Amino acid sequence: MKKTLLALTTLALVSSATAVEAASTKLTLTENVNIRTAATTSAPIITTLKKGTTVTAVKKSGSWYEIRYQSKKAFITSSYVKAATATKTTTAKTTTTTTYITNTAGVNVREKASTASKKVGQLTKNAAVSVKKKTGSWYQIVYKKKTAYVHASLITAKKSTVKTTSKPPVTTPVATAVKAVDTTKQYTVNASGGLNARLAASASAQIYKTIPNKTLLTVTGTIDAWYQIKLDGKVLYVAASYVAASAKETPPATNGVSINPVDQAKTYTVNAPSGLNVRTAPTTSSQVFTQVAHGSSVQVMGETTGSAAGWYQIKIGTGYYYVAKSYITTGTVATTPPVTPPPVSTIPASGVMERAISIGQQYLGTPYVWGSSSPINGGFDCSGFINYTLNTAGYKVGRTNVNGYWNNDLYLGQKLSKLRQPVRGDIIFFENTYAAGPTHIGIMLNNDQFIHANTPSLGISRLSEKYWTQKLLGFKAL
Repeated sequence: MKKTLLALTTLALVSSATAVEAASTKLTLTENVNIRTAATTSAPIITTLKKGTTVTAVKKSGSWYEIRYQSKKAFITSSYVKAATATKTTTAKTTTTTTYITNTAGVNVREKASTASKKVGQLTKNAAVSVKKKTGSWYQIVYKKKTAYVHASLITAKKSTVKTTSKPPVTTPVATAVKAVDTTKQYTVNASGGLNARLAASASAQIYKTIPNKTLLTVTGTIDAWYQIKLDGKVLYVAASYVAASAKETPPATNGVSINPVDQAKTYTVNAPSGLNVRTAPTTSSQVFTQVAHGSSVQVMGETTGSAAGWYQIKIGTGYYYVAKSYITTGTVATTPPVTPPPVSTIPASGVMERAISIGQQYLGTPYVWGSSSPINGGFDCSGFINYTLNTAGYKVGRTNVNGYWNNDLYLGQKLSKLRQPVRGDIIFFENTYAAGPTHIGIMLNNDQFIHANTPSLGISRLSEKYWTQKLLGFKAL
């Protein structure tokens, strides 16, 4: 679809040859340049044109040139163009081009010109298509480098006439323009098996990571059937059909505290080498809820003002808390790279842990159920899985969350460093997965694999995977 759009844009992007004073002005771009809807850098970007592209100006106003893009007004700054006045010519040539745009959403693309034919894809509204010819009530098009068909009633043909004194300049956008999204909404993963975040807006692009279901996304734009998102400081892409858009959640009001909104497209990182206290109110005398580690990201919802100024309101799980603004940066901070434990031979665990592993493996594939510590509820959450397997194996342990199992030595013993060489039966802990602090737990099957309750179901993962290595907190051993 991307190449189709580029091919169509090449036909459609022809600047008007209207005179600029006495003669027309041709512009050659000296850099990749954004063209905008108005003569200001705050105006929306229509697309980006490549360095070396030639366009024709309609007129100049201050430091901006007015051009034509797809028969509509567009503006380009004079800072990145080289202008040369062309002499008048006595001959003129009129060129008519036709562009084909879908006029509705969910346009089915089929193998043959029949509604009974196999569907090979689907187009969004206002998608440009490359039409080869019309066959009855169908258009024959190029779709993913192959011949396909769409019903003509779903396509609008737009003709534009351009008068030029020479061959129209051909311009090619750098990439498909990223369109804005509704900023009054929040966007959440709606895929029970998780959603793949890719390096480009294509189903064949490399997968960066799989985002768990119900995760709140930072969406920065849309391209065809994809959302552009910001994750881990990277620009990535997810299929829009697996994302739910809903009205933005309004943080609860705190007595006497005024909150101003912040740019949630930014990544807010903890810059406190000894860790940062998360408090229940914007004051150092309030209760400490938890502590977030240096270099971890927090979800900032707003900034306090007035007498309570100097704090960020953040969200952890479903709760709202406060951290000192001076220890949060929107840039990156230096952290110690996580260590991947070297391979070691498998060492048998205690009889209790062997029984716990055996019990746990019987439930592989059981759904993840928040708050559950028994299969009679249909599944487990991560800490509930640990509670159930250990108690069933004969080791009596109370029910708490991951934070409790990690920070209270009465439950599973002393904390062991993440630099430890893990062995079969070690209880492994992770931090900063869906929230700040200790948030996930499992049982090592060997020096690399571990069994754990994770969305969408109980399964086995590898510690050597980048995501888990970066989230590793430490171990405990019975």
